[in-house]
Amino acid sequence: MASPPSRDQAGRIRYIKGDLFTCPRTDSLAHCISEDCRMGAGIAVLFKKKFGGIQELLDQQKKSGEVAILKRDDRYIYYLDRMWT
Repeated sequence: MASPPSRDQAGRIRYIKGDLFTCPRTDSLAHCISEDCRMGAGIAVLFKKKFGGIQELLDQQKKSGEVAILKRDDRYIYYLDRMWT
């Protein structure tokens, strides 16, 4: 089980290795997706299976560089729409 991330005395973020999905249910999560919200590869597949909400994300009509958000219980999941250059 992964430990929750914390800040040291100076306020710097401390990175913890482990399973992202075992963090406390009150922690927010974020990852990058494409504008079509397909989520067919990589960690996006796990987010899709765990949190669903594909139509809810599409209904937000976000464009490249914007953020779509799902709320699940006490947690926010941020879907960062990648900007293509």
